Amino acid sequence: MKEKSNMIVLPCDCRCCMLVIEKTVWEDGDVSYNISVQDSRYDHNYNTVWGRIKRAAKVLFGKPVSYNDLYLEGKERFHKLIEDMERLEAWGYTEETQQ
Repeated sequence: MKEKSNMIVLPCDCRCCMLVIEKTVWEDGDVSYNISVQDSRYDHNYNTVWGRIKRAAKVLFGKPVSYNDLYLEGKERFHKLIEDMERLEAWGYTEETQQ
C-alpha cells in the first residue's frame, strides 16, 4: 500500500535536540502521526550486546532510559493535541487556571 509523509521539525534553541512531528497518509485514507523528541545524547551506542544488557539493567533498577516517542493513530487525537497547543499558547499569566 502506498503512503505519503510530511513532517514538522522544531529544533531546540541550543540545537541539542528537536521535536519531530510526522504525518503519514495511506492511499486507503488512514492517517497516523509519529511525534518524537530526537536528542543526540540518546544514542550511546546501545546496539551492541553489552549496551543492550546495560540498558535492560537500568530499566530493572529504576534508572531512566533516555528515549522518547509518542505515536498517535487517527486524526482526532492529533487535532486535540493541536487544540491543546493553541490553548496553551493563548494562556497567559492573567488568566485563571482551569482544573
